[in-house]
Amino acid sequence: MPFASGENVGAYRIVEKLGQGGMATVYKAYHPALDRYVAIKVMHPAFMEDPNFLARFQREARIVAKLDHPHIIPIYDFAEHNGHPYLVMRFIEGETLKARIERARSLKPQEILRVAQAVGQALTYAHEQGILHRDIKPSNILLTPEGGVYLTDFGLARMAEAGESTLSRDMMLGTPQYISPEQAKGIRKLDARTDVYSLGVVLYELLVGRAPFTADTPYAIVHDHIFSPLPMPRELNPDLPESLERMLLKALAKDSGDRFQSVEELVAALETSLELPAPKAKETVVVPPPSTVAHPPPLGEAAKEPTEVKPKPQKRRWPLIVATIAAVICLGVSLCFAIRFLQRRAGRTRMAGESAEALFEEAQTARESGDFERALELYEATVQADPQMVPAYMEASGLLLEMGREEAALEALMRGIEANPGAPNLHSMTAGTALLLEKLDIAQGEVEWMLREMPDNPLTHAFDGVLILKQGRPCDEGRPALEKALRAKPDLAWAHYGMALCLVQEGNRDEAREELFFVLDYPETPDPLRRHAEKLLARLEGAPPPPDDERPDPADEAILNEFDVLMNIAQDVEDEGLRQHLKTTLDEARRAWKDGDKEHSLHLVEGLIPWVEENAEAFNPEQARMLTLGLKNILRLAR
Repeated sequence: MPFASGENVGAYRIVEKLGQGGMATVYKAYHPALDRYVAIKVMHPAFMEDPNFLARFQREARIVAKLDHPHIIPIYDFAEHNGHPYLVMRFIEGETLKARIERARSLKPQEILRVAQAVGQALTYAHEQGILHRDIKPSNILLTPEGGVYLTDFGLARMAEAGESTLSRDMMLGTPQYISPEQAKGIRKLDARTDVYSLGVVLYELLVGRAPFTADTPYAIVHDHIFSPLPMPRELNPDLPESLERMLLKALAKDSGDRFQSVEELVAALETSLELPAPKAKETVVVPPPSTVAHPPPLGEAAKEPTEVKPKPQKRRWPLIVATIAAVICLGVSLCFAIRFLQRRAGRTRMAGESAEALFEEAQTARESGDFERALELYEATVQADPQMVPAYMEASGLLLEMGREEAALEALMRGIEANPGAPNLHSMTAGTALLLEKLDIAQGEVEWMLREMPDNPLTHAFDGVLILKQGRPCDEGRPALEKALRAKPDLAWAHYGMALCLVQEGNRDEAREELFFVLDYPETPDPLRRHAEKLLARLEGAPPPPDDERPDPADEAILNEFDVLMNIAQDVEDEGLRQHLKTTLDEARRAWKDGDKEHSLHLVEGLIPWVEENAEAFNPEQARMLTLGLKNILRLAR
């Protein structure tokens, strides 16, 4: 890791690491003289292998620092610390548009327009200054709880581009899913219409429910942007008005001359297109009364591709009811109870005594008697009768975890949050479940919500500490949150589990075992956490003893940090086979290095370099370059 918590970087003191991507790591820092927090973005060390990078970084930073607009995150400063170039920016509390999409599934038309107008104003201003963004995507758009919209990472793509002599390295300035055809072709002379296209892709995703091109590999996605016809928006979302489809088709024209010629034109077309269908859009977004509420997939089923859910016309249900009644007549009284259950589950008829509370009690009884499938059906009937019945989502999720259906358990909780966005118990259970399932993006979103809405809850800080460790960050970063949780609640099982993870990372297996024994012996430990503690303890019991010298020398620490950076890059590899092989090999190499088997570790690293080169076409070219530089950097540090 380039910077550590508590380290002084110029006039700034590092507070914590906020996130890490393929090109940079972001930290929260404090500026004592001005008494304010800032965000520090430090570029990946591998960029320094390029002799032209520092000059390019300084040139682009000076240009971008001149931007002064209410919807652009300003750059306060840029400098270099111990060989690491960094930018200092305004610190924004909030979430990315990408996180909002993942959390809320869909945005209201009014919110889509508000985001587009703010981003459009920011881009129009930048274009007037002769500056292109080149990497418009949801993760570069920040939203604050107060309704603020900010565009970030101006110039980052230009800073990261390769040297003048290597055109192939310049091919992937931008992100494959949002890249314009001309940018994907490597054309150097770009204009504002490349940002028009990328913003059009973002609007396509917001309005249709998915990005236009979603192939198996980044190369295939780039190929589709250049050559494949745009998937017709209304074929994917039949409820989309024709005026919005026309707007998207023009924004995403392959030939830049056929597009809107400015971002202003694009946003104006969006405003016009949204005027007529606005009432219809409201009707599908605002939650209707319980009798007409649009229900998500049943509890226990894995999530499908997010789409806008519309209430089904009641008339479609009658054929099945008629058939069911006919079956009753034919089969007799013995099937009456089954028919009543099916009718109740589908929400077709509700008798006076079949309240959500009664259905929930039936579900609990079925669960206690061991009839798990019936219990799940009754939990589903409960939330259909009353989407605000929070315990039903939680009990269903717990049961699904017992049954080993982990993905469905998490989906049940996410449905509960969608219907009850302010329910603390749902957020905390979702955070814990996501942490145990290694769904770190979901966990991070939930932990951020808890830190914002439940800052005094010990479980919030326990989850925060565990998340830090699960992300591969050092124990010193996670321990303060865990200790804070334990001071408030000394017997909190999650905090003790986090301390065990911390101690394992430091090589202190004996104390880690003690923490795990506490988790297992504590009667209030949740069963899913207990099972994970048992697995970790079993792994420790069979692990070899730690080496004599527990503390790595500076070179060792730098190599372990490099492994962490590579693991973060591996997380973003889209091809599942490549991603799994890369993560497995890097994890084995990192553990081997940490356990003292450096020869085996370097052997694995040396083998990965030609493997990355052989599979270069399947990677994002930027990923392939970063992986190769990072692996070579490990070999250099080892020497």
